[in-house]
Amino acid sequence: MTHCPLANTIMPVEMPSTAHAAATREHKTFQSECVELFADLAHVLGLPRSVGQIYGLLFASSEPLSFSDFVERLEISKGSASQGLQLLRNIGAIRPVSTGSDRSDEHSVGKSRDYYEPELSLRKLVSGVLQGRIVPMTMTGSDHFTRLRLLAEKADKQNGFLVERVEQLETWRKRFRRVLPILSTLFGPKKQ
Repeated sequence: MTHCPLANTIMPVEMPSTAHAAATREHKTFQSECVELFADLAHVLGLPRSVGQIYGLLFASSEPLSFSDFVERLEISKGSASQGLQLLRNIGAIRPVSTGSDRSDEHSVGKSRDYYEPELSLRKLVSGVLQGRIVPMTMTGSDHFTRLRLLAEKADKQNGFLVERVEQLETWRKRFRRVLPILSTLFGPKKQ
């Protein structure tokens, strides 16, 4: 009988790692918390919750995600995923990336071969929201203010409460329009 030097060596048996399972569970919990955090933030900004969910999942992912990933993992409709991705792209919160073997088409949002990664620069995120959502609202909101003023003047002939509220809204709007250039400078694109 020949002596085998490895015969006395105990070989580790590949068992499922409880540490790996715990890390995976913690990563999924982290993703869930990010999804909820950004969904709540989107809601506060007047955006659909699905927009925040998409960004939150992407934020917590170490790899680019595809359209199909958002639909499957978030359990949202294809329409919600497509609209959310388009909005996030428009404000610069996400960007399409090439995955090596499969290049993304810049003009085809919502195709299963498109992959995305999040924008992580706070400056770019705030600038995108300002330019994509806030500035257009302050520029086109004058029709609303005109209608509100007319309605308030017709309905509130006795105590002036509604007219006071319209004046308050107009004051806020004027102040915001004065502050907007400062915000745009602070959070706008960096000058080279």
